Amino acid sequence: MTKIDKLQKELNAISSEIQDLEKFRETNPLKRFKRQLQGELSHIKEKIRQLTETPSEKIERAVERVTLANQNRSEKNKRIWRYVKAVQKNYRPDLSLKEIRSMLKKHRQGLETDIPDVAWRNPSP
Repeated sequence: MTKIDKLQKELNAISSEIQDLEKFRETNPLKRFKRQLQGELSHIKEKIRQLTETPSEKIERAVERVTLANQNRSEKNKRIWRYVKAVQKNYRPDLSLKEIRSMLKKHRQGLETDIPDVAWRNPSP
């Protein structure tokens, strides 16, 4: 019996358990137990998917993951720089963006900065 067959058998067993639980009335422990079984079910499905995945699919999934991570990182950096530019424009035009960015880091660490807390909460005028 291969690993995929064992996982498939376990998957079927958990699915039948979930269907058997439909007979009982909904209580909080039952809901928690169903959620736990659903988690195990999705975990087993993921293992089966990984075992049946071809090398080209693995590469494609890795590229997709890297692309998504780069996109998220880009969006976050854009948000931060728009925020820093708004603080500079409305509160401290005499400071460079780099100085304001370092002050933002200090502010997030809970340290004192030259820019008031009001500016960090809402940089619009």
